[in-house]
Amino acid sequence: MRRLLVVLAVIAFHFGQCQYLDLAKLEYTYLPGSNSNFEYQRQRALFNVPFKIKKNSYVFAGLDYSNIQFKHKENQDSYDKTNAENFKSLDLVLSYTFQLNDDWIFGAQISPSFNSNLEGSLKREDMLVSGLIVFVKDKKDSTSVRKPFRIITGLFYNTNTRLPFPIPFISYYRKFRPKWSYTIGAPYSNLQYHLTEKHRLKIYAEGDGFNTSLQNGVIINDNLLANRLRMFLILAGFRYEFKITEHIESYINITRTIFSDVQLREGKENIFIPAIDDAMLYRIGVRCKI
Repeated sequence: MRRLLVVLAVIAFHFGQCQYLDLAKLEYTYLPGSNSNFEYQRQRALFNVPFKIKKNSYVFAGLDYSNIQFKHKENQDSYDKTNAENFKSLDLVLSYTFQLNDDWIFGAQISPSFNSNLEGSLKREDMLVSGLIVFVKDKKDSTSVRKPFRIITGLFYNTNTRLPFPIPFISYYRKFRPKWSYTIGAPYSNLQYHLTEKHRLKIYAEGDGFNTSLQNGVIINDNLLANRLRMFLILAGFRYEFKITEHIESYINITRTIFSDVQLREGKENIFIPAIDDAMLYRIGVRCKI
């Protein structure tokens, strides 16, 4: 059971806009806005519950809730910023995994979500869906190979990618020294060093962001009506992890935006793109993991 659950947690971790498959997590994210045209804060809480379906087959069911504040600072365009600054996000997460054979494991995840500024009751436009299917060859803990490794390949679909179809991917993990390992892939890569049994340091890059509806719309320059706000960032920086107990750890991320895309949209058309420079983003949290 443990191997299957760990693999499912790993595949979910690699696709940040799908949900991390921790058993529980509390997290705070902050982009102060000193070098950008907006300030971004996010408070997040989630939990997942595992269920055994049959031998070598498990399902996770969970909820992921976020409270998001997006404070606009750009004044050159005229629009009502107060209607596009506070958002709620609720994801319903269902994940499944089973062992195909001694080497390969199959995993899948689907996550309908509701993302809105909630100026009224929930509408169809507030709902989005993300998901993935993966095949994993996991030799991370194997004694039959000289250098432990893990390969993840499959398809994922995510609303923040701006592509209306599933995207293929591959991710490769290798432990090349007793205290060193690396992961190469997209949208997550890292170089990891185990300082001690309780302390771990990573250099990493990943994607982050959100996609939410503006229920009553936002009028821009008196003649354009935006009904969605979308932010997508690519981050690179450092992550420090401290192991509190066997299954509970705290972490802090210090990163910089190396790519940013922030849009107010009407349907599929961009009608306003706030500018953003390179900015620092900080994240702190605690999680209960498998």
